This record gives sequence, C-alpha cells and structure tokens, in this order.
Amino acid sequence: MKEISLFIDESGNLGSQGRFFLICALEVQCIKSKTVSRRVARTINKFKKRKLIPKSKELKGWSIKEDDRFELITKILSKDIKVRYIVLDKDKTTILLKKADDKNACYNYLVQLIIKKIIKTYTDLEKINIYLDNRSVKIGNRLSLKPYLYNKLILEQLERKDNVKRVEFEINYLESESCFLIQCADIISNSLFKKYNSNNNVFYKVIRPYIVFESKFPSKNFGK
Repeated sequence: MKEISLFIDESGNLGSQGRFFLICALEVQCIKSKTVSRRVARTINKFKKRKLIPKSKELKGWSIKEDDRFELITKILSKDIKVRYIVLDKDKTTILLKKADDKNACYNYLVQLIIKKIIKTYTDLEKINIYLDNRSVKIGNRLSLKPYLYNKLILEQLERKDNVKRVEFEINYLESESCFLIQCADIISNSLFKKYNSNNNVFYKVIRPYIVFESKFPSKNFGK
C-alpha cells in the first residue's frame, strides 16, 4: 500500500467544556477514495431525500437521532473504510490547554500518534493524504501541522535509526459540506464520543468491526 487518504474530524473540545476530546480518522486506500466517496455521497443524499432534508444542508453528527444514526453508520461503513481514533482525558493531561498554542500543540500531538501507528503498519507507505474540516482547524494549526509531522515522524527518527523511510504528507483543508467523507468522519467521531462522554456503547459496538486502531491518552491514568 503506497498511498492512503485520511479523513479527520473530532468531537468534544479542547477548552473547559467536557472531560473528553476525540479525534477520528477514516482511512481509505487512495485508489479507492473516489469510489468510496461516491458511495457515501449516495447514501447521505438518499437519507436526506427521504427525511426531507435539503440537499444543500450538511448533516452534523450531533444532530442525528438514534435510529437515523444507526441506519447511517451501518450503510456508510464498509470493508473499504478503516476507523482509527484517539480519545484524550483532559483531566489527566499535563497540558493546561488554556492558550491557543497549547491546544494546537495537543491537537498536533494526538494526530501524529494516529499517523505514527499507520507508518509502522504499512512498511511500503510513501504518501499520506490528510483531509481536515476547514472550519474546525485553527489558522495556527494549519501552518504548523505539516512541519510538525515531518519533525516527529521523519527527522526525529533519523536520530534513532540508521535507515528511515521518508513519507510524504499532503494536508488539505476542505469545507466539510463539500466532502462527504469528512461528514462521515464527523458522524463516526460523534458516535464514538458517546461511549466516553455519556457511557453509551450502542454505536461503538456497531463501529467496532471497522476499528483498526483505538487509543486512550494518557493510557496509564485515563478515566481515573
């Protein structure tokens, strides 16, 4: 597998509201991303038509009723979509998360933990295309994420290993209403978030067969 695409969204926030923050990445092989995107688009548009929702109105995970959520998840997910996520317990992090720079640093660190695992999994990987919701990513984070990934996952590895394979990162910031797979990531992240935020495992059980990576951070003190 030489090239993959990641569609990323999050649930919760890095401010004072709530205890948990979750980042979800949907992994799709690059050669299949257009086909998968078209299939997801058809599913969402058919759902909107049946529910009399305007085609131009974006579906948001937090606004979907339980029965509708179950239907969408089961129809959207397939063997071509792998789910990766990491959830942060803000009560146990040593980062204060009061300033924008702190939040950017925390977001970048969590994203690179997901991508670090991907690089270890696929030894022949050459490129990762990363797609993020333009509205949920701060300006400072846009400017810092790509060099941060190179520093953590490529340059720092050169200090530890004799032979490090270079991986290219291409980062794209899109309006989520124009990218159905980011909308899908929003629905999945919000559904996974319910497991931690409200102790609701119903949707996690539906998503679980497609999860290839899940991480709680910090692992030692999470949830205690």
